[in-house]
Amino acid sequence: MAKKTPARQSCPTNFEKIEPIFNQEFGTNDPIFPEWTLERMPKKINVKRIKLDKNQMFEGWLYGSYNTKGKFRCLKCIKSGIVDNDATWSSAYTTVLCATYYEPDADDYGQDWIGGWIEIKIFAQQCKNCDEYVTAELDDQRCRNFVKWLHRWIAHKFYGYPFSRFGYRGKTIDRHHLANRCEACHAGWCYYRGNKNQ
Repeated sequence: MAKKTPARQSCPTNFEKIEPIFNQEFGTNDPIFPEWTLERMPKKINVKRIKLDKNQMFEGWLYGSYNTKGKFRCLKCIKSGIVDNDATWSSAYTTVLCATYYEPDADDYGQDWIGGWIEIKIFAQQCKNCDEYVTAELDDQRCRNFVKWLHRWIAHKFYGYPFSRFGYRGKTIDRHHLANRCEACHAGWCYYRGNKNQ
C-alpha cells in the first residue's frame, strides 16, 4: 500500500523562504562565499546570551543578532475560535539569532576543505490570550533584507570587508513591546533591551 504524502503547508516557513535567497546571495553576489551552509538552529541549544558569549570564547562560535519587523499569529487561539485580530500582532522587535562557525577541515578521506556553518533562530513571543509561544512570520522583503545583512556581516567578521550597519532598529518611542513576553528579551538578545549587536 502506497504511503500518502503529507500535504504541503499553504504558507512556506521562514526557513523555506530564506534558504534560496541565502544560496543566491552567497553564491552569486560579490563577494562570493559558496562554502557557507545555512541550517536551522537545533532546539537543544541554550540561547541565553551569557551562555553563548562564554561558548564563543572557548569553542570558536561567533554570534550576532538582527532586528526586524515580524507578524505573529497564534494558531492555537485561531483554532479555538478567537477572532484573528485578537490572535494576531506585529512587533518591531523581532530578533533573528545567528550562530556562525568557520574553519578548515578534512573529510574521512583526508581531503582538505574549508567550510562555514550558519545556524539561525527566530525568537518567539508569547500570546497574550493563551500564553503560547509563537514564532514570527517574515514577509519576502524582510527575508531578503535579513540575508543581505547576513552576507555583509559574514564578509566583515570572517573576511575583513568593511561593514555598513543596517537593519530595522525599532523606534525609541515604541513602548508597545511586551518585554516580559519576548523570548529574545529573556535571552538577552532583543534590541528593545539595548542589545545593539547588529
